[in-house]
Amino acid sequence: MAITPSERRVILHVIDALSVGGAQELIILLADKTPKSAYRTLVCVLQPDIAVKSRIEAKGASVYCLGRRRPSILSLGEFFFYFYKNIRDIVSLCRREGVDAVHCHLSDAEFIGILAGWVYKANRVISTVHYPALLPERKNYDLRNYLRIGAMRLLYCLADAVVAVSSDVAEKLKTVFCLDPSKITLIINGIDVEKIHSALPNPEKLPSLGAMPGQRLVTAVGRLMPPKGHRSLVEAMPHLKRKFGNLKLLLAGDGDLRESLESLSRRLDVQDTVNFLGSRDDVHDILALTEVFVLPSVSEGTSLALLEAMAAEKPIVATDIPGNRTVLEHERNCLLVPPDDPGKLADSVAFLLDHPDVAARYGKQAYQDVHRQFNIAQTVDRYIALWK
Repeated sequence: MAITPSERRVILHVIDALSVGGAQELIILLADKTPKSAYRTLVCVLQPDIAVKSRIEAKGASVYCLGRRRPSILSLGEFFFYFYKNIRDIVSLCRREGVDAVHCHLSDAEFIGILAGWVYKANRVISTVHYPALLPERKNYDLRNYLRIGAMRLLYCLADAVVAVSSDVAEKLKTVFCLDPSKITLIINGIDVEKIHSALPNPEKLPSLGAMPGQRLVTAVGRLMPPKGHRSLVEAMPHLKRKFGNLKLLLAGDGDLRESLESLSRRLDVQDTVNFLGSRDDVHDILALTEVFVLPSVSEGTSLALLEAMAAEKPIVATDIPGNRTVLEHERNCLLVPPDDPGKLADSVAFLLDHPDVAARYGKQAYQDVHRQFNIAQTVDRYIALWK
């Protein structure tokens, strides 16, 4: 029997902000690939950043913007009302739209969305933890970390399932928050492999990237934030610039470290080699033009940018950290290097540029691996099982 529109299950994704990032890309994919005959997708964004709102709406999902800036916890009154008003509005939205499952992504959305789903008595309350850095970078004795650990332990008791996007994230949930393993579900991020793989190089895009025909393009995609390790990559550029005079490093992404990284590139005299592209919605086209992809992170869950580079059949240099080892194997589909080691990073990029046959073999193997294990259809099926 066919499902009528009124019988479709309603899934509400709650997220801190709709900036460009891995969690946001997952929501876009879920909005696109979740069967629309059986599910209606809603997205509620807490904060004013709505850069990818139109991309989500283009996939048929409705986006509700609360538009509240997060105050400091030191301003207790403002902080309390920020959480209270958001919970109130999400509960109201759930009642109005007949939401079946509340699915939370990122830090504030976990606090607010889990509580709102519990107050509303949603059939299912799910939280996806996207990054292994579960606590902000503070001193060990900072009281705020202890408060967060205690609060998250209580909140996760109210959730039906907590999704870890990598085995590293799952282990951190057990050790940091003492979460019962039975509550944790491992769901590796997936991507639209064939769509990315089918993108063809378009030389007409080169001027928009600050590049010219014949230049060798090395690309990194990710927010310019400390865990992403861009500083090491910029520090690797003097060596690569001396060895390859026609090299361009493309940094696709924006963030708090952009100004300091631009200053670093000037101090190292590589400002003409490093192009800061800012947030981009044409990453697949950039990958199609790329010769080597680099992921220099010091901490990752399962990077969607990495999976997309694999789908684009690109040779990869990545850091040897748990999240990357979930999908990569040294000298089989990539080269792995220690984090925070500009010298090893430069040597590995240079090796792939100097050995195109090896680079092509790694890229082909990476594509085969991501096609077999990380297609978005598998991810959607696993989330549907949780929503039910």
